[in-house]
Amino acid sequence: MKIRILIVDDEKEICEGLARHFKFLGYDAVSETNPIEAINLIENENFQVVISDIRMPEMNGPELVAKAKAYNGAIKVIMITGYVTMCDIMDCMRNGAETCLFKPLDDLTDLEHAVDDAVAKIVMWQDIMKYIRSMKEQPVSR
Repeated sequence: MKIRILIVDDEKEICEGLARHFKFLGYDAVSETNPIEAINLIENENFQVVISDIRMPEMNGPELVAKAKAYNGAIKVIMITGYVTMCDIMDCMRNGAETCLFKPLDDLTDLEHAVDDAVAKIVMWQDIMKYIRSMKEQPVSR
């Protein structure tokens, strides 16, 4: 399964740059500058990872995390921000964000590691579900 990443940031250049970068790494990456449209994409397409800015017009990052997790509790959300407040970070954490990284993202190594960690968690849960399904399919011996 190819991992799908949705990148949400009101700065078009960041969206496009991150999408290009993660496509180069082999991911199916899509970008969206409007967080409301991003929620529509999450509800209508299958994304495993979301990378989202915290400060955006129309909907902030903590709200986006909450809506994404309410729709798909397994989705992994990584926050990025250039403007940090303790309140924003705590709200993101409470709503289920995996981590938060700080802009500018000059070196994408930390973001790559965050995505790798999120993907590892997804794979782990998929393996657990496969195992449980295989156990249900085995005949019960008496």
